[in-house]
Amino acid sequence: MSLASGPAASKLAMLNKLSCAIFGNVYNPQGIRTGNKILRQRLVGPTINSYYPNVKQIKVREITRMVPEMNLVDLDEKTRLDSLAERKKRGKGPPKKGQGRRSTLKKK
Repeated sequence: MSLASGPAASKLAMLNKLSCAIFGNVYNPQGIRTGNKILRQRLVGPTINSYYPNVKQIKVREITRMVPEMNLVDLDEKTRLDSLAERKKRGKGPPKKGQGRRSTLKKK
């Protein structure tokens, strides 16, 4: 009496290995996670870069440098300078050169 059995496991493993070599697949008989699925995916960076237009933002400072006769005022810079002046009035401004925290530590 002969039992109809399939090919031996070793023959199937050899066939699988040969198949992987022919078709360029990764031979992984234990089924270990290799990250190959991620590495085969298309890169996303170039697609994202092509989506956004490459437009340079022109700032008020650059315009005033190029055309000084327009007398434009950068409101952000003006607010910054005003707040600096206010802080200086209250004594919260930056110390004069050579009179900072480190120089007071050396005197002690």
